[in-house]
Amino acid sequence: MLELFVAMKHIRTRKRQTVLAVGAVGLAVAIIIVFRSLMNGSFETFFDIFFELAPHVLVLPKEGEEYIYLYKTLIEFIWAIPGVAAVSPALSTTATLSFEDNVENVDMTGVVPAELNKVTSIGDKYMIEGDLYAIQSGRRVALGDKMIEKLEVQMGEDVVASFPDANTMNLVVAGVFRTGVEEWDQAAFVSLETAQEFLGDGDVITYINIQIEDPYQADEVAAEISALGYDAESWRTMFPQFEESLAFETFSNNLILVLVLLIASFGIANVMNMLVLEKTREVGMLMAMGTNQSQIRRIFLIESGILGLAGGIFGTAFGYLVSAYFNSLQYTVNAPTAPQPIVIKFLVDPFDLIAFSLLALILSMIAGVYPAHKASKLDPVVALRG
Repeated sequence: MLELFVAMKHIRTRKRQTVLAVGAVGLAVAIIIVFRSLMNGSFETFFDIFFELAPHVLVLPKEGEEYIYLYKTLIEFIWAIPGVAAVSPALSTTATLSFEDNVENVDMTGVVPAELNKVTSIGDKYMIEGDLYAIQSGRRVALGDKMIEKLEVQMGEDVVASFPDANTMNLVVAGVFRTGVEEWDQAAFVSLETAQEFLGDGDVITYINIQIEDPYQADEVAAEISALGYDAESWRTMFPQFEESLAFETFSNNLILVLVLLIASFGIANVMNMLVLEKTREVGMLMAMGTNQSQIRRIFLIESGILGLAGGIFGTAFGYLVSAYFNSLQYTVNAPTAPQPIVIKFLVDPFDLIAFSLLALILSMIAGVYPAHKASKLDPVVALRG
């Protein structure tokens, strides 16, 4: 094929310009791959942290009812739904906690520690003193560190829980947690049985937290439970701004990265334009030998495409290696409110490796359109004169 032969000849004979063009596109693609891997890792980390405290599905009582009464039967139904990974019943109420002269209202929630931990990971990752599982035995309470500060109470000391129409009881502080979320860090957890005894309304709960293997199936699971008459909401309806903000950030970041690649690709346009000026006589000779304008255009388009594709392949390979290296470092940052370091992840999406290589090819060919058109419009007689 004449066009490919001539294009490859130009590439081989102009090594310095070829290296610069391929290097510019390759560096742009490598930067994109690294930043995309950082974005992917950041989003996964955000989702992990978000779902360590937020359920995928929240089930509330039927309309007009204060409690979920037959919750054990409902839990059996929920477990029968494919994809359900954890189910945590809870009884939430307002209580007044007092210690010596300090008195504070608190959201006190009765839970089954083992089940709560499967949904929120609070017992594994957010306890800074004591043990969440300790609340299961007797009248014990786990308090957020903000509530500990307000009450000025310490581990092992008793706080008095009271509220109108509730049963006053002493609770031993058996654990302290810190999530970095102010609302949570002013809360209290007791066992489900303790909360039921405190309220005195029998074997009831106020809501159920559900964890699903695939969070994006939450809407379907919520709809199936809602069909029974319960108020079931997925995380996507409870926190729509979370997904919307991530989608906007993804779009804006991708737009910036594509612009970086576009700028690098037009470096190829400059190289190709210079090539047309240098190869004017050669173009004239090809035309004199019978090469038509379409073939001339294809020569320069093929050359720009080869440079773009080579840069794309080099860039994706280099970007992948850099991302893999950074990910292996397991670099961590300490957020002021986080109870533990956050690992910075670099996760390469295989789709990105293919997509950005092809995008480099397409943009480079677009950038080569004008130089190719310019070359095809040369007058053979003028071109032979140089």
